[in-house]
Amino acid sequence: MPRNGIAQREWIIALSVAVTTAVIGMIPYLLGSSLVPDGVVYTHLIMNPEDAQTYWAKMLQGFNGSLLYTIPFTPEPHQGAFVGVFYVWLGYLGRLTGLSLTTIWHWSRTGSAIILYIITFRFAAEFFPANKNARWTAYLLAIFGSGLGWFLFAVGQPYWLGAFPVDFKQPGAHLFFTALTYPHIIIGTAVILVDMLAL
Repeated sequence: MPRNGIAQREWIIALSVAVTTAVIGMIPYLLGSSLVPDGVVYTHLIMNPEDAQTYWAKMLQGFNGSLLYTIPFTPEPHQGAFVGVFYVWLGYLGRLTGLSLTTIWHWSRTGSAIILYIITFRFAAEFFPANKNARWTAYLLAIFGSGLGWFLFAVGQPYWLGAFPVDFKQPGAHLFFTALTYPHIIIGTAVILVDMLAL
């Protein structure tokens, strides 16, 4: 039975593209892990470690048994709060399953990417329900398309007009880069698409 005018086979292909792309997104992390010199610890992050370390700290609180976030940088006693619990709960999931925080981090990032890619296909189908070629062009461009920042690198000019290309530093600039970063950004982007579909 076609869903939204899309045959089940096409949904399966879209899911296959989503899973394959999410697995490809693990390559930079695997390279980082395999190329780290002896005596150096690889944190399994490829950008903004100052942000990411705060998420890992929240996960550690969950791994240690907390379900609510507490501020570790205050001498004042306080109750846990419903703040940043996405990562606290990921850590708690690690506690329940016995998986390492690194494994939980990458499973959540990869799973979130698959969800984002499938919702992106559904979003493309909303605008191109009868035109399969346009639907797939939109889907693949949404996943793999970016700005022209790569061209600046190809011609040896990574800074143009005094600025670094946004497609290499802003996680929300395009979906593939978004999927390389943080689970909450990936899920947040998917939720934005779902919200737009609900309008």
